[in-house]
Amino acid sequence: MLRVLHCIYDDPRNPWVGGGGSVRIYEMYRRLQGEVDVTVATGNYPGARDERIEGIRYIRLGLRSPYALSRLSYGLAATRLLVRADYDVAVFDFSAYTPILVPRRQPVVITVHHLVTPTARERWGSLLGAAVARFERAMLRRARFFTATSAYTEERLRPLLPAAVEIARVIAGVPDELFELPREDRGYLLFFGRLDVFQKGLDTLLAAMAQLVRRQPAIELRIAGRGKDAERVRQLARELGIEPNIRLLGGVSDAERLELFAGASMLLMPSRFEGFGIVAAEAMAAGLPVIAAAAGSLPEVVRAPEGGILVPPDDPDALAEAIASLLESPERREALGRAARRIAREYSWSAVAREHLRFLRHVAAQVRGTHTPSES
Repeated sequence: MLRVLHCIYDDPRNPWVGGGGSVRIYEMYRRLQGEVDVTVATGNYPGARDERIEGIRYIRLGLRSPYALSRLSYGLAATRLLVRADYDVAVFDFSAYTPILVPRRQPVVITVHHLVTPTARERWGSLLGAAVARFERAMLRRARFFTATSAYTEERLRPLLPAAVEIARVIAGVPDELFELPREDRGYLLFFGRLDVFQKGLDTLLAAMAQLVRRQPAIELRIAGRGKDAERVRQLARELGIEPNIRLLGGVSDAERLELFAGASMLLMPSRFEGFGIVAAEAMAAGLPVIAAAAGSLPEVVRAPEGGILVPPDDPDALAEAIASLLESPERREALGRAARRIAREYSWSAVAREHLRFLRHVAAQVRGTHTPSES
Protein backbone atom coordinates (compact mmCIF):
# COMPACT_ATOMS: atom_id res chain seq x y z
CA MET A 1 0.00 0.00 0.00
CA LEU A 2 1.32 3.44 -0.94
CA ARG A 3 2.22 5.51 2.12
CA VAL A 4 1.26 9.15 1.55
CA LEU A 5 1.84 12.26 3.63
CA HIS A 6 -0.28 15.21 2.49
CA CYS A 7 0.43 18.67 3.92
CA ILE A 8 -2.16 21.45 3.68
CA TYR A 9 -2.77 24.23 6.16
CA ASP A 10 -6.50 24.41 5.33
CA ASP A 11 -9.16 22.26 6.92
CA PRO A 12 -12.93 22.27 6.27
CA ARG A 13 -13.53 23.27 9.91
CA ASN A 14 -10.70 25.79 10.20
CA PRO A 15 -12.33 29.14 11.11
CA TRP A 16 -9.74 31.08 9.08
CA VAL A 17 -9.20 29.05 5.91
CA GLY A 18 -11.33 26.06 4.97
CA GLY A 19 -11.50 26.31 1.20
CA GLY A 20 -11.96 23.96 -1.72
CA GLY A 21 -8.46 22.49 -1.47
CA SER A 22 -9.25 20.84 1.85
CA VAL A 23 -12.53 19.45 0.47
CA ARG A 24 -10.65 18.11 -2.55
CA ILE A 25 -8.25 16.16 -0.35
CA TYR A 26 -11.07 14.60 1.68
CA GLU A 27 -13.03 13.62 -1.43
CA MET A 28 -10.00 12.06 -3.15
CA TYR A 29 -8.59 10.03 -0.29
CA ARG A 30 -11.88 8.63 0.95
CA ARG A 31 -12.19 7.06 -2.50
CA LEU A 32 -8.67 5.59 -2.32
CA GLN A 33 -9.03 3.61 0.90
CA GLY A 34 -7.29 0.27 0.63
CA GLU A 35 -4.83 1.67 -1.93
CA VAL A 36 -3.14 4.40 0.11
CA ASP A 37 -2.23 4.76 3.76
CA VAL A 38 -2.57 8.54 4.04
CA THR A 39 -1.82 11.03 6.77
CA VAL A 40 -3.15 14.55 6.18
CA ALA A 41 -1.22 17.16 8.17
CA THR A 42 -3.25 20.36 8.56
CA GLY A 43 -2.77 23.54 10.53
CA ASN A 44 -3.97 23.76 14.10
CA TYR A 45 -6.90 25.93 15.18
CA PRO A 46 -9.17 26.36 18.22
CA GLY A 47 -10.99 23.10 18.93
CA ALA A 48 -8.88 21.02 16.53
CA ARG A 49 -7.69 17.53 17.42
CA ASP A 50 -5.97 14.61 15.75
CA GLU A 51 -8.63 12.27 14.38
CA ARG A 52 -9.72 9.83 11.70
CA ILE A 53 -12.47 10.87 9.31
CA GLU A 54 -13.79 8.08 7.07
CA GLY A 55 -10.48 6.27 7.35
CA ILE A 56 -8.35 9.36 6.66
CA ARG A 57 -5.86 10.16 9.43
CA TYR A 58 -5.71 13.89 10.22
CA ILE A 59 -2.97 15.37 12.40
CA ARG A 60 -2.81 19.04 13.44
CA LEU A 61 0.50 20.89 13.48
CA GLY A 62 1.55 24.21 15.01
CA LEU A 63 -0.09 26.62 17.42
CA ARG A 64 -3.86 26.90 17.71
CA SER A 65 -3.94 30.69 17.67
CA PRO A 66 -3.61 33.47 16.72
CA TYR A 67 -4.00 32.94 12.97
CA ALA A 68 -0.63 34.40 11.91
CA LEU A 69 1.32 32.31 14.43
CA SER A 70 -0.79 29.26 13.66
CA ARG A 71 0.18 29.52 10.01
CA LEU A 72 3.88 30.26 10.65
CA SER A 73 4.29 27.50 13.23
CA TYR A 74 2.50 25.07 10.90
CA GLY A 75 5.01 25.80 8.15
CA LEU A 76 7.94 25.07 10.47
CA ALA A 77 6.37 21.88 11.84
CA ALA A 78 5.36 20.60 8.39
CA THR A 79 8.87 21.23 7.04
CA ARG A 80 10.31 19.08 9.86
CA LEU A 81 7.73 16.39 9.21
CA LEU A 82 8.53 16.23 5.49
CA VAL A 83 12.21 15.78 6.35
CA ARG A 84 11.84 13.19 9.11
CA ALA A 85 8.71 11.17 8.31
CA ASP A 86 8.78 7.82 6.52
CA TYR A 87 6.60 7.84 3.41
CA ASP A 88 6.62 6.71 -0.22
CA VAL A 89 5.44 10.06 -1.55
CA ALA A 90 4.32 13.35 0.00
CA VAL A 91 2.18 16.20 -1.30
CA PHE A 92 2.21 19.87 -0.33
CA ASP A 93 -0.89 21.86 -1.28
CA PHE A 94 1.07 24.98 -2.09
CA SER A 95 0.56 28.44 -0.65
CA ALA A 96 3.14 31.22 -0.55
CA TYR A 97 1.67 32.12 2.84
CA THR A 98 2.54 28.69 4.25
CA PRO A 99 6.34 28.74 4.59
CA ILE A 100 7.08 25.06 3.96
CA LEU A 101 10.51 24.38 2.50
CA VAL A 102 10.20 21.15 0.55
CA PRO A 103 13.23 18.85 1.10
CA ARG A 104 14.96 18.72 -2.27
CA ARG A 105 15.78 15.00 -2.38
CA GLN A 106 12.52 13.66 -1.04
CA PRO A 107 9.61 12.38 -3.17
CA VAL A 108 7.42 15.44 -2.68
CA VAL A 109 4.75 16.67 -5.11
CA ILE A 110 3.65 20.31 -4.96
CA THR A 111 -0.01 20.84 -5.87
CA VAL A 112 -0.67 24.38 -7.10
CA HIS A 113 -4.20 25.75 -7.09
CA HIS A 114 -3.23 29.33 -7.89
CA LEU A 115 -0.18 31.57 -7.70
CA VAL A 116 0.24 34.71 -5.60
CA THR A 117 2.70 36.31 -8.01
CA PRO A 118 0.17 37.73 -10.54
CA THR A 119 -1.68 39.70 -7.83
CA ALA A 120 1.03 40.20 -5.20
CA ARG A 121 1.78 43.85 -6.02
CA GLU A 122 -1.90 44.76 -6.14
CA ARG A 123 -2.53 43.09 -2.80
CA TRP A 124 0.58 44.03 -0.85
CA GLY A 125 2.13 47.00 -2.65
CA SER A 126 5.28 47.16 -4.76
CA LEU A 127 7.96 46.31 -2.20
CA LEU A 128 6.19 43.63 -0.16
CA GLY A 129 4.48 42.24 -3.27
CA ALA A 130 7.83 41.81 -5.02
CA ALA A 131 9.25 40.08 -1.94
CA VAL A 132 6.30 37.69 -1.72
CA ALA A 133 6.62 36.88 -5.44
CA ARG A 134 10.36 36.13 -5.05
CA PHE A 135 9.69 33.92 -2.04
CA GLU A 136 6.96 32.06 -3.91
CA ARG A 137 9.27 31.30 -6.80
CA ALA A 138 12.06 30.16 -4.46
CA MET A 139 9.67 27.78 -2.69
CA LEU A 140 8.43 26.34 -5.97
CA ARG A 141 11.89 25.71 -7.39
CA ARG A 142 12.72 23.28 -4.58
CA ALA A 143 10.46 20.56 -6.03
CA ARG A 144 10.71 18.25 -9.06
CA PHE A 145 7.10 17.13 -9.36
CA PHE A 146 3.95 19.24 -9.61
CA THR A 147 0.25 18.97 -10.18
CA ALA A 148 -1.89 21.92 -11.24
CA THR A 149 -5.65 22.04 -10.77
CA SER A 150 -6.38 23.91 -14.01
CA ALA A 151 -4.91 24.71 -17.41
CA TYR A 152 -4.80 28.36 -16.37
CA THR A 153 -2.56 27.58 -13.38
CA GLU A 154 -0.39 25.17 -15.36
CA GLU A 155 0.29 27.80 -18.03
CA ARG A 156 1.40 30.34 -15.41
CA LEU A 157 3.41 27.82 -13.42
CA ARG A 158 5.49 26.48 -16.29
CA PRO A 159 7.63 29.64 -16.90
CA LEU A 160 8.63 29.71 -13.22
CA LEU A 161 10.15 26.22 -13.28
CA PRO A 162 13.05 24.43 -14.98
CA ALA A 163 12.11 22.68 -18.21
CA ALA A 164 12.77 19.20 -16.78
CA VAL A 165 10.15 19.55 -14.03
CA GLU A 166 7.04 17.40 -14.46
CA ILE A 167 3.59 18.99 -14.20
CA ALA A 168 0.45 16.86 -14.28
CA ARG A 169 -3.04 18.32 -14.36
CA VAL A 170 -5.29 16.91 -11.65
CA ILE A 171 -8.47 18.97 -11.33
CA ALA A 172 -11.30 18.78 -8.79
CA GLY A 173 -14.67 17.11 -8.83
CA VAL A 174 -18.25 17.35 -7.62
CA PRO A 175 -20.36 15.04 -5.45
CA ASP A 176 -22.72 12.77 -7.37
CA GLU A 177 -25.75 13.73 -5.27
CA LEU A 178 -25.69 17.29 -6.62
CA PHE A 179 -26.89 16.09 -10.02
CA GLU A 180 -30.09 14.75 -8.45
CA LEU A 181 -30.80 17.81 -6.32
CA PRO A 182 -34.30 19.17 -7.04
CA ARG A 183 -34.39 22.92 -7.66
CA GLU A 184 -36.92 25.29 -6.12
CA ASP A 185 -35.90 28.87 -6.92
CA ARG A 186 -36.75 30.95 -3.84
CA GLY A 187 -35.39 34.24 -5.13
CA TYR A 188 -32.25 34.86 -3.07
CA LEU A 189 -28.69 35.34 -4.35
CA LEU A 190 -25.92 33.12 -3.00
CA PHE A 191 -22.21 33.46 -2.31
CA PHE A 192 -20.58 30.28 -1.00
CA GLY A 193 -16.92 30.15 -0.08
CA ARG A 194 -14.11 31.37 2.12
CA LEU A 195 -14.51 34.90 3.46
CA ASP A 196 -11.40 36.44 1.94
CA VAL A 197 -12.37 39.86 0.63
CA PHE A 198 -9.47 40.29 -1.79
CA GLN A 199 -9.33 36.83 -3.38
CA LYS A 200 -13.08 36.21 -3.51
CA GLY A 201 -13.96 39.75 -4.65
CA LEU A 202 -16.43 40.26 -1.82
CA ASP A 203 -15.89 44.03 -1.94
CA THR A 204 -16.94 43.96 -5.61
CA LEU A 205 -19.97 41.83 -4.75
CA LEU A 206 -21.15 44.15 -1.98
CA ALA A 207 -20.66 47.22 -4.18
CA ALA A 208 -22.82 45.55 -6.83
CA MET A 209 -25.41 44.73 -4.18
CA ALA A 210 -25.55 48.39 -3.16
CA GLN A 211 -26.58 49.23 -6.74
CA LEU A 212 -29.18 46.46 -6.84
CA VAL A 213 -30.73 47.45 -3.52
CA ARG A 214 -31.50 50.89 -4.90
CA ARG A 215 -33.51 49.22 -7.69
CA GLN A 216 -34.92 46.30 -5.69
CA PRO A 217 -35.04 47.16 -1.95
CA ALA A 218 -36.12 43.62 -0.96
CA ILE A 219 -33.26 41.79 -2.71
CA GLU A 220 -31.37 39.33 -0.48
CA LEU A 221 -27.83 37.98 -0.64
CA ARG A 222 -26.91 34.97 1.50
CA ILE A 223 -23.21 34.57 2.24
CA ALA A 224 -22.20 31.10 3.44
CA GLY A 225 -18.69 30.35 4.65
CA ARG A 226 -16.07 31.09 7.26
CA GLY A 227 -12.87 33.07 7.00
CA LYS A 228 -10.61 35.70 8.42
CA ASP A 229 -12.57 38.57 6.83
CA ALA A 230 -16.02 37.83 8.27
CA GLU A 231 -16.09 41.02 10.35
CA ARG A 232 -14.76 43.06 7.44
CA VAL A 233 -17.66 41.82 5.30
CA ARG A 234 -20.12 42.94 7.97
CA GLN A 235 -18.43 46.33 8.17
CA LEU A 236 -18.53 46.81 4.39
CA ALA A 237 -22.24 45.96 4.35
CA ARG A 238 -22.89 48.52 7.11
CA GLU A 239 -20.86 51.21 5.33
CA LEU A 240 -22.80 50.62 2.10
CA GLY A 241 -26.14 50.73 3.90
CA ILE A 242 -27.12 47.22 2.78
CA GLU A 243 -26.76 45.28 6.03
CA PRO A 244 -30.51 44.37 6.10
CA ASN A 245 -30.13 42.77 2.65
CA ILE A 246 -27.15 40.57 3.60
CA ARG A 247 -27.45 37.31 5.56
CA LEU A 248 -24.10 36.05 6.87
CA LEU A 249 -24.65 32.35 7.56
CA GLY A 250 -21.15 31.34 8.67
CA GLY A 251 -20.08 27.76 8.14
CA VAL A 252 -22.86 25.43 7.01
CA SER A 253 -23.36 21.66 7.06
CA ASP A 254 -23.53 19.52 3.93
CA ALA A 255 -27.31 19.35 4.27
CA GLU A 256 -27.54 23.13 4.59
CA ARG A 257 -25.32 23.57 1.56
CA LEU A 258 -27.66 21.40 -0.52
CA GLU A 259 -30.64 23.42 0.71
CA LEU A 260 -28.92 26.67 -0.24
CA PHE A 261 -28.05 25.37 -3.72
CA ALA A 262 -31.61 24.13 -4.23
CA GLY A 263 -33.24 27.45 -3.34
CA ALA A 264 -30.90 30.11 -4.72
CA SER A 265 -31.66 31.99 -7.93
CA MET A 266 -27.98 32.07 -8.82
CA LEU A 267 -24.47 31.62 -7.42
CA LEU A 268 -22.19 34.67 -7.51
CA MET A 269 -18.43 34.15 -7.71
CA PRO A 270 -16.64 37.49 -8.36
CA SER A 271 -13.17 36.16 -7.45
CA ARG A 272 -9.98 37.95 -8.43
CA PHE A 273 -8.26 34.56 -8.83
CA GLU A 274 -9.18 30.89 -8.48
CA GLY A 275 -7.15 27.73 -8.90
CA PHE A 276 -10.12 25.68 -10.04
CA GLY A 277 -13.37 27.17 -8.77
CA ILE A 278 -14.81 24.09 -7.11
CA VAL A 279 -17.85 25.96 -5.79
CA ALA A 280 -18.77 27.04 -9.32
CA ALA A 281 -18.55 23.42 -10.51
CA GLU A 282 -20.67 22.22 -7.58
CA ALA A 283 -23.32 24.87 -8.24
CA MET A 284 -23.41 23.91 -11.91
CA ALA A 285 -23.89 20.25 -10.98
CA ALA A 286 -26.85 21.33 -8.84
CA GLY A 287 -28.39 23.14 -11.81
CA LEU A 288 -27.76 26.54 -10.25
CA PRO A 289 -26.97 29.40 -12.68
CA VAL A 290 -23.52 30.92 -12.09
CA ILE A 291 -22.29 34.48 -12.59
CA ALA A 292 -18.52 34.58 -12.15
CA ALA A 293 -15.60 36.88 -12.80
CA ALA A 294 -13.55 36.08 -15.88
CA ALA A 295 -10.51 35.48 -13.67
CA GLY A 296 -8.15 32.60 -13.08
CA SER A 297 -9.59 29.23 -14.03
CA LEU A 298 -13.23 30.28 -13.78
CA PRO A 299 -13.69 30.64 -17.57
CA GLU A 300 -12.53 26.99 -17.92
CA VAL A 301 -15.14 25.82 -15.43
CA VAL A 302 -18.10 28.06 -16.30
CA ARG A 303 -17.72 27.89 -20.10
CA ALA A 304 -19.84 30.94 -20.87
CA PRO A 305 -22.24 31.52 -22.45
CA GLU A 306 -23.54 27.93 -22.30
CA GLY A 307 -22.68 27.11 -18.68
CA GLY A 308 -23.00 30.52 -17.06
CA ILE A 309 -22.21 34.22 -17.29
CA LEU A 310 -18.77 35.83 -17.02
CA VAL A 311 -18.13 39.46 -16.09
CA PRO A 312 -14.87 41.41 -15.79
CA PRO A 313 -13.24 41.14 -12.34
CA ASP A 314 -13.27 44.26 -10.12
CA ASP A 315 -16.31 45.61 -11.97
CA PRO A 316 -19.35 46.03 -9.70
CA ASP A 317 -21.31 47.79 -12.46
CA ALA A 318 -21.00 44.82 -14.82
CA LEU A 319 -21.77 42.37 -12.01
CA ALA A 320 -24.89 44.31 -10.97
CA GLU A 321 -26.14 44.46 -14.56
CA ALA A 322 -25.60 40.71 -15.07
CA ILE A 323 -27.47 39.89 -11.85
CA ALA A 324 -30.37 42.21 -12.70
CA SER A 325 -30.65 40.79 -16.21
CA LEU A 326 -30.73 37.20 -14.96
CA LEU A 327 -33.23 37.99 -12.21
CA GLU A 328 -35.59 39.37 -14.85
CA SER A 329 -35.57 36.14 -16.86
CA PRO A 330 -36.65 32.92 -15.10
CA GLU A 331 -36.52 31.15 -18.46
CA ARG A 332 -32.87 32.06 -18.96
CA ARG A 333 -32.02 30.93 -15.42
CA GLU A 334 -33.64 27.57 -16.06
CA ALA A 335 -31.85 27.11 -19.40
CA LEU A 336 -28.47 28.01 -17.87
CA GLY A 337 -29.07 25.55 -15.03
CA ARG A 338 -29.80 22.69 -17.43
CA ALA A 339 -26.72 23.42 -19.55
CA ALA A 340 -24.52 23.82 -16.47
CA ARG A 341 -25.55 20.39 -15.20
CA ARG A 342 -24.54 18.79 -18.51
CA ILE A 343 -21.11 20.45 -18.40
CA ALA A 344 -20.50 19.55 -14.74
CA ARG A 345 -20.84 15.83 -15.46
CA GLU A 346 -17.26 15.95 -16.71
CA TYR A 347 -16.11 16.50 -13.09
CA SER A 348 -16.11 13.17 -11.28
CA TRP A 349 -14.39 12.76 -7.90
CA SER A 350 -13.69 9.11 -8.66
CA ALA A 351 -11.85 10.01 -11.88
CA VAL A 352 -9.95 12.80 -10.10
CA ALA A 353 -8.89 10.41 -7.34
CA ARG A 354 -7.62 7.83 -9.86
CA GLU A 355 -5.57 10.46 -11.70
CA HIS A 356 -4.11 11.71 -8.42
CA LEU A 357 -3.12 8.16 -7.42
CA ARG A 358 -1.64 7.48 -10.84
CA PHE A 359 0.72 10.46 -10.52
CA LEU A 360 1.67 9.64 -6.93
CA ARG A 361 2.62 6.10 -8.00
CA HIS A 362 4.60 7.54 -10.90
CA VAL A 363 6.55 9.82 -8.55
CA ALA A 364 7.19 7.02 -6.06
CA ALA A 365 8.50 4.80 -8.87
CA GLN A 366 10.75 7.58 -10.17
CA VAL A 367 12.50 8.10 -6.85
CA ARG A 368 12.23 4.66 -5.22
CA GLY A 369 15.46 3.84 -3.43
CA THR A 370 17.00 7.25 -4.09
CA HIS A 371 15.82 9.30 -1.09
CA THR A 372 16.82 9.19 2.54
CA PRO A 373 14.32 10.50 5.09
CA SER A 374 16.99 12.34 7.08
CA GLU A 375 18.25 14.44 4.16
CA SER A 376 16.91 17.93 3.42
